[in-house]
Amino acid sequence: MTAAASPEDQRTPADVFGRERELERLGAAIVPGGSALILGPKGMGKSALLSAARRLAFQGGFATGLAAVTDRNEVTLVRLLESLGVPAAAHRGTRTLVRALFRWCGTHRCAVFLDDADRGNTGWLHTLRRLALETSASTFVAARTGPADAPDRLRRALLSGTEVRLGPLSHSAARSLARSAGVPAELVDEVVRRSAGVPVAIVEMAKRHRCTRYRIGGRIAWDLLLADLRLSNRL
Repeated sequence: MTAAASPEDQRTPADVFGRERELERLGAAIVPGGSALILGPKGMGKSALLSAARRLAFQGGFATGLAAVTDRNEVTLVRLLESLGVPAAAHRGTRTLVRALFRWCGTHRCAVFLDDADRGNTGWLHTLRRLALETSASTFVAARTGPADAPDRLRRALLSGTEVRLGPLSHSAARSLARSAGVPAELVDEVVRRSAGVPVAIVEMAKRHRCTRYRIGGRIAWDLLLADLRLSNRL
């Protein structure tokens, strides 16, 4: 087996504007056996913060793996193993994949990053708990708040650790992100107001405000743009 390559997700620092303190807390949890839970509504930048923490772990000498949790445990495990640098194609079946993950984490200094963990079923939560109990892997999990018991189930699986909750950006951080994302100076305040400080809304509005489909009579139809983002499941 070969060591995992550098994380492919090379986001810019703009992705964590206004989250520097939260990233510092996550960085402090990147130790053998450390764990952290990132919670927040959709669009608050949980995935970007998780990826930023992964880069910190890689820079600290950890073998890192990132995967989005699905309701199919075998799919999640394959993606996680391949991200860690383990040839998952050599394994078949959930139990075999779990053993491969535990062997890898038992013989390497690993940091595991799991997105969309609120989608995890009971079997996956059991695997996550065993990973925390039986290996020294550092485990970082991002989950959307919504289902009432999702955070509590994840807390029990992780045993203990750092908890970071994300809400809207401060006004100054939202303005900085808008400018960094390419919003023209004359539109920054409008974008910040209409985004309500939600990072994904700011970035997507920066990408789309020039599209002719969002212009009516020469003016930007902000309500149409935001409605489209919701329909496309971005918000």
